[in-house]
Amino acid sequence: MPSSILTLPSRHLETDQMFIMKHRRKTYMMCRPKWLDNITVAWASILCLVAGTVSAASFALDPGFGVNGRVTFSAGQEQAPIGRSVLQPDGKLIVTGSRAMQIGILSGTELFARRFNVDGTPDAGFGTNGESRFSVRGNDAINMITLQADGKIVLAVSAREPCTFQTTAPLMACLNSAGQSATLVSAIVRLRADGTLDTALDGKGFVEAADFYGGYAVAVQPDGKLLLLGTNSIARAHILNWRLARFNGDGSRDVSFNGGQSAASRCEAFGYSVLVQPDGGIIVGGDDGVFYADSAVNPGFCIERLFPDGSHDFAFNQGQLRTNFGNNVFLASLAALPDGKLLALGRGITTTQTPYEAGVIAARYAANGVLDATYGNGGTWFIPVADSYWFVNFTFARDGGIVAAGYEYPTPPNGSPQQYRNALLKVTTDGHADAKFGINGIARGAFGADTLRDFLRDTDLHWFLISQTKLPDLNAGGLIERYTGDNLDGVPVVEFYNTNLDSYFITADASEAAAIDGGSAGPGWSRTGNSFKSGGNTSVCRFYGSMSPGPNSHFYTLSGSECDGLKRLQASIPATEKRWNFESLDFVSTPATNQTCPIGTTPVYRAYNNGFARGVDSSHRITSSMSALQQVVARGWSNEGVVMCAPN
Repeated sequence: MPSSILTLPSRHLETDQMFIMKHRRKTYMMCRPKWLDNITVAWASILCLVAGTVSAASFALDPGFGVNGRVTFSAGQEQAPIGRSVLQPDGKLIVTGSRAMQIGILSGTELFARRFNVDGTPDAGFGTNGESRFSVRGNDAINMITLQADGKIVLAVSAREPCTFQTTAPLMACLNSAGQSATLVSAIVRLRADGTLDTALDGKGFVEAADFYGGYAVAVQPDGKLLLLGTNSIARAHILNWRLARFNGDGSRDVSFNGGQSAASRCEAFGYSVLVQPDGGIIVGGDDGVFYADSAVNPGFCIERLFPDGSHDFAFNQGQLRTNFGNNVFLASLAALPDGKLLALGRGITTTQTPYEAGVIAARYAANGVLDATYGNGGTWFIPVADSYWFVNFTFARDGGIVAAGYEYPTPPNGSPQQYRNALLKVTTDGHADAKFGINGIARGAFGADTLRDFLRDTDLHWFLISQTKLPDLNAGGLIERYTGDNLDGVPVVEFYNTNLDSYFITADASEAAAIDGGSAGPGWSRTGNSFKSGGNTSVCRFYGSMSPGPNSHFYTLSGSECDGLKRLQASIPATEKRWNFESLDFVSTPATNQTCPIGTTPVYRAYNNGFARGVDSSHRITSSMSALQQVVARGWSNEGVVMCAPN
């Protein structure tokens, strides 16, 4: 909504009450019937943006990638699942998958990895025409992909020999060419940066762990050693036990880790995620892998910490950390936070109502394993998304919150094909659905046949959605979409002027600007023709008071300390009193140093109308135009100098 307020120098902050009273402004809520025309149809079901929601630019496809932000590729056959993906530090994207293979009556798979340049074109320097093909036992699946510091590519694989399924008693199994039950093993595959198998790993580019199966996750230690997580559990017998092995860089078992043997869970749980802490400690997270009819009895996440030698750390919540959510839980991700805390995320399902509710579930822990009571509801949260929902992955947002991606898959009507739609959930840094994002924190796409397989963020804060798709020739393929996401560089910050209020307003939100053009913000507003670009190293915080008790105005600040201070005031002042409420990070810019901007940037000036002293609404003009600045200074406004630096 229109507001003329940006960062105020300290002299304008006489007292909180005075500051609130002098920046009052009548503002209007606005809503459009649909997204802007340049928003992809994948998000066409989100129909309305109101003040304070995420900018529509976040869901704009990036025209610098592929064709209008999209890349599709064919796997060359109908049965070819797309798997996990990873972004390299240079911005190149690697997407994995597998193709079905038939060897007589035996079924198998061939694994592949495809690498794409930053612009979405196939990387001709990787494999053959951008694709590397490989296999471990001939009937394999890729569960995870990560990178070594030297650029080599490491994959966690579940492997077994080609087989044919026998589903009749007495033997119900997948039988190999000898008529025996095919053996499942875990494996690590390592590729060189050019996509060829790295034969420095066990002489063949892969190494197996025959003492457990699954190959669910892999982690690379700073010293180059490799951790492989799997299981030897028997789900039907409810014998649950993850296994973790460590290999040297050459593929040999590391005898300094549990005597060269795999370490086992004390939680009796499947393990799905592993990470290495800065001190060498190893965190493994998992769950029961069982769906309980009464979700309240599900024991929840189980997280364990090991010392570098593979022994259990009993100082970490007595060696095993159980977190009960009262829901069926499926742990998917662990993340180490900069302050030493630990974040665990996954899917939750509650059966206490019909239909069931499924959504995203999370817990945040202190370094010693104690739940962080300042996060969510006493350290945990569950945010329902739909009755049928699958969690895929998450990334951190620019503001320190998280964006969790998944898809809904409601039961189709009789005879109709299964439909899916993507759903992104934004959660604030304190563990609550971000009401400014989508609708109640959730942005949903349109229903279709594509199935989301991964969700990533690059160093420029673009969002990548990698999906399974069906091509016109009916072959399976991959769909890669790159969205603006949290990348605000180059987004125009446009200026409006209200003749009735003698007030200026700036916004980087294209949907908000379009709504003002249409009159949704009230009479008198028009574009001045002035603008500058968003871009830089510092986020601009946007606050709003309230319609009542106020202040009915917005406030923007480039100062991190001022932004944090207003957030603290918001937490301490009741909503029934005047206060500033944080809405979003509106755009980004670079602070000036002693009124001087870095090379390659343009000074952005601020003028103040001295509204407090004059007894009128305070107003500022933020502009990169010297003539525009001089225009208001000639009318008695104060020149406050350079307040930020925009890209040229």
